[in-house]
Amino acid sequence: MTPLRSIRTRRFIPLFAVSVFIISGDVAYSIDTRFGTIRGEVSDAHTGKPLGGTNIVLEGTLLGTAAGRDGGFRIERVPEGPYRLKISHIGYQSFTEEVIVKAGREIDLRVELREDFFLTEHIVVTAARTDRLMENVPVVTELITKEEIREKGARDLSDVLEDRPGITIEGGRSGVKSLYLNGMDGRRVLILVDGVPLPGKVNDMIPLDLIDADGIERIEIVKGPASALYGNEAMGGVVHVITGRPGTSGIRANARVGTRNLYSGNIALSGSVPGMDYLFGLDHSRDGFSKITPEIEVRRTRSTGVNGRIRLENPVIGELGIRGAYKEDSQASESVFMGETADNESDVKNMHTGLEWKKTVSDRLALQCIGYLSDNLRTYESNTRRPVQSASIDTTTDRLRGFKSDVSWTPRRRLRLDFGFDLSRNAYANPRLENERTRSQAGFFAQVEMHPVDRLVLVFGNRYDQISGLSGRHSPRVSGMITLATGLKIRASWGEGFRAPSFIELYSDFRMPIPGVPLRVIGNEQLSPEKSSGGNLGIEYARKESFLITATVSRNSLKDMIVDYQSAPRTYSYLNVENAVFHGMEWQGRVFLLQNLTATLAYNFTDIDRNTDVAISRISPHTAALRLQYGLWRNRMKISVREKYFSRREVLVVSDRGGELFKTQKPAYHLLNLAVSFAVNPGVTLRVGAVNLLDHRDEDYGPWTGRKVFAGLEVSF
Repeated sequence: MTPLRSIRTRRFIPLFAVSVFIISGDVAYSIDTRFGTIRGEVSDAHTGKPLGGTNIVLEGTLLGTAAGRDGGFRIERVPEGPYRLKISHIGYQSFTEEVIVKAGREIDLRVELREDFFLTEHIVVTAARTDRLMENVPVVTELITKEEIREKGARDLSDVLEDRPGITIEGGRSGVKSLYLNGMDGRRVLILVDGVPLPGKVNDMIPLDLIDADGIERIEIVKGPASALYGNEAMGGVVHVITGRPGTSGIRANARVGTRNLYSGNIALSGSVPGMDYLFGLDHSRDGFSKITPEIEVRRTRSTGVNGRIRLENPVIGELGIRGAYKEDSQASESVFMGETADNESDVKNMHTGLEWKKTVSDRLALQCIGYLSDNLRTYESNTRRPVQSASIDTTTDRLRGFKSDVSWTPRRRLRLDFGFDLSRNAYANPRLENERTRSQAGFFAQVEMHPVDRLVLVFGNRYDQISGLSGRHSPRVSGMITLATGLKIRASWGEGFRAPSFIELYSDFRMPIPGVPLRVIGNEQLSPEKSSGGNLGIEYARKESFLITATVSRNSLKDMIVDYQSAPRTYSYLNVENAVFHGMEWQGRVFLLQNLTATLAYNFTDIDRNTDVAISRISPHTAALRLQYGLWRNRMKISVREKYFSRREVLVVSDRGGELFKTQKPAYHLLNLAVSFAVNPGVTLRVGAVNLLDHRDEDYGPWTGRKVFAGLEVSF
C-alpha cells in the first residue's frame, strides 16, 4: 500500500507547480491593467431594510463580493471595460445591470430588491464546490433559506429538514436523530458545515441536533453521488450548512419559549473596523419531555455554545478568516428495553477551529485554502434500577484534522477549470474497539466547465482518493444543462461514489449491556468499500412571478452495500450486500395563487430493489408536502401552513427476549405545522407557531411526541 507521505509528495507537488505558474502569469497580467471601482448599497424595496450578505458578481469573471450588514459593498481593482453586474440575495429577485468601468473612476449604485419566491437566481456552492449562480448549475440543487428556517421556529438541523421532500428524520436508541435522504441513511450522506466535515458520529451518523438552527444562513442539498468533489461518504448526496458571515456593526438577539419546558435564546454581535469584520455569538437552550423511540423518553436536554468569526481583508494578501466554536450538550433519558428500565445520561463536548484564506488574483484566477481541527467527546452512562447491576459507561473521542484547497481558473470566457486537493486524519477511540484507530485520507479533484454555446453547460470531473488501509478509488462525474426556451431547462448528471467501512463496522467487538440477554456485536474486517453509480434527469419550467415546476427521476445503484444483520442467535455483525438499487422520482411546484398567497407542493417516490431480505432502510416510499404562505400588510405579517404526508412503510422490530428481527407495517400519517410572524418594525419580529398541530401520535411506531407550541421574539439593531 502506498504511504500517505508518498502520495502527498508525488501527486500534489505538481499541483503546486501548476498553481504557481498560473498565478505568476495572472499577476503579471494584473500589473499591466488599469483599474476602477464599483460600490453601492442594497436594501429591501418594501421595508428599506439593508440586505447584508447580498452577493455581487461580475458575470464571466471571478470578481465579486458580499454586502455587509449595512447593505454596503465595494469591488476594487476591476480592470476597465464593460461588465454585466448581477446582484442577488436569497429570497429576493436578482438585479442585473450593464456597467462600464473606467480607470481611476468609481461607479456608485443604489439597488432595491423585491422578494422572490422561486430562488433560482442565487449563489450556491455545493454542486460545484465553488460559487455558482443556482440557475446555471447543471446539478439539481435544493435550497433552504434563512427566512424559512426562522419562520418555522427550528431549533436544530433536524427541525429544519423534517418537512423536506425525500427526507425522513429518525430517532435512535442512542437518543439522537439522524436523516434518510432518498432512502439512504446518514452513513451515506455527507454533512458539511461551511465546507468541512464534522466529527462526533453516533452509530456512524452525525447527530442532527449537533447543529443549531439559529446561526444558519442557508442550507444546500445535492441528491445523488457527489464523491467526484467530496470523496468518501458522499455517495448518496450532500447536505451543506452555510453559517452567517461577519458584517458591519449590529446586535441580534432572539428568545423562544414553548410547551414541554422549552426555553432558548441566543445573541450575536457583529462589527467592522477598517480591514476587519467580526461576529461573536452565544446560545443556550433547554427542553423537557419528549419521546423519540418506543423505548426512550427524554426528560431533559440542555445545550450551551459559543462561537466567533473574524475576517481580515487586504488588497494584496487577500481575505483571511478565523473561526472557532465550542458547544456542550447534555441529555437525561429513561429507557425500557426487554423489560429492563435504565436511567441514562449523555454529555457531548464539541470543539471546532478553522482558518480560511481566499485570494482573487485577477478576474480569471481565484484561490482558496481551509485548515480545520475538530474534537468531539461523548460520554454515555446508563444505570439500571437493579442495585446489583453496575453502570455502563461508553466514552467516545473523535478527532478530525484536515486541509483543503481550491483553485478556480477561467482562461477563456466559456471555459472554467476547478481543481484542488484534500488531506485529513481521523482518530477514533471507543470501548467497543480494542485500541484507538486512525485513518488518513488524501484526495485530488479536477473539474472542467464548458459553455460550447450560450444555452448549453457541460461539466466533467474526476476525483482520486487514497485512504489508509484501502486501495485508491476514482470517482468520475459528468453533468450538463441545456436551456430549450425562456424558463425551460433540462439538467442531467451521472457519477460514481464510495464509502469506506467505518471503524465500528470493521473493528467492533462488544456485548450490549442488557441484563439476561447477552446480545453481542462484532465487526467484520473483510468488508469492502461501498460503491455507487447513479444519476438523475430533471426538467424545470418557470414563468417569472407566476409558477415554477421541476420534475426529477433518479437512480443510484449500490454495490457491496454494508448492512447490519443477525449472523447467529443473539449475535449481530455487518456484511456486504451484493447489490441494491435506489430509484425514484420527485416533483416540486411553486405557484403564486394570489398577489400575497403562494403555494409549494412536492411529491417524492423512493423504491429499493435488493437481492437479499436484509432491511436496509427505514423510509416511507411515498411522501408529499404542501406549504401555503400568506402575507399581509406588505408582508409585515406572514402566515405559513405546512403539511407533510408519509405513506405506509416497513418497520424492523427486535423481539423482546430472543433478539430476533422481524418486519411489520407502520400505517400512513400526516403532520400539520403552523407558523405566524409579525414585523413590528425593521428591528423587531414576533413569532408564534405549532408543530404537529393536530396532535398526531402513534405509541408503537411514532411520532411519539404530540403537539408542540412555541413563541419567540427577535430583536436586531
